[in-house]
Amino acid sequence: MTVQKHELIRAIESAFPLCIQEAWDNSGWQIDLMRPDESVGRVLVTLDTTRETVREAEEAGVDLIVEHHPLFFVHPTRIDASGAAPDPAGEYAAALIKAGVSVYAAHTTFDTAEGGMNDALAQALGLTDVEGFPIPCAGSDGKWSHAMGRKGTAPEEFRTFSGFCSKAEELFDMKGRLKTVGAPDAAVRTVALCGGAGGDFVIDAIREGVDLYITADVKHHEARWANERGLLLIDGGHHGTEKIFVRVMAGFLRDTFAGRLEVIGSQTSRDPWA
Repeated sequence: MTVQKHELIRAIESAFPLCIQEAWDNSGWQIDLMRPDESVGRVLVTLDTTRETVREAEEAGVDLIVEHHPLFFVHPTRIDASGAAPDPAGEYAAALIKAGVSVYAAHTTFDTAEGGMNDALAQALGLTDVEGFPIPCAGSDGKWSHAMGRKGTAPEEFRTFSGFCSKAEELFDMKGRLKTVGAPDAAVRTVALCGGAGGDFVIDAIREGVDLYITADVKHHEARWANERGLLLIDGGHHGTEKIFVRVMAGFLRDTFAGRLEVIGSQTSRDPWA
């Protein structure tokens, strides 16, 4: 059995709706080669589309890649597959089009939605009393218009900073590579988190009075603010804090279309810093 394209995308967008993506984002179709009633039998789920992922998709004979990071983060003005462009997205697109593989991105839609990235991270860290973080911005520019991250109460077994660091190293596959701010024996009761580049929310974590904030891609001045204001901080790496996407999205698709859709979790999407 197979799933029709419109049925598959309707399920994804019902769970992770495009209307909640941030104004700067480009979630949704990146390459759409199929009619609405065309059948989809095999899907590859990946955090990033890379040269290795393209080869993986071709060898597996998939109809569709469901990725987290958009292939085209900024709307392209042209497809450059010459090898001269700094961004290789044009090369990937050309190869995928030749192979007949479509691409759909669930980026901030997945980060923000219930049951998505940050709920999965909160669950994996054992947080309770989980709620949205930060409080959505009321500004007119549309930035951070939804509570993308999460905050909650720390589990009893991780009530010290060193305990959380050990758990984060394991969960994010960042042994010896975490960046941290704070004393190992510091007490942790409340935790905020945002997978991926959530450095902008350091100031919100300080304002909302949490003990610990977990994210990635924290800038120098944001780490300094945390140090000065007594906020415990873990930078778990962009890949590390978001690699859970493959498991969660693949699980969602398998559960939704049990017996009708073959879902492959990518084995090639790796941390570029490792």
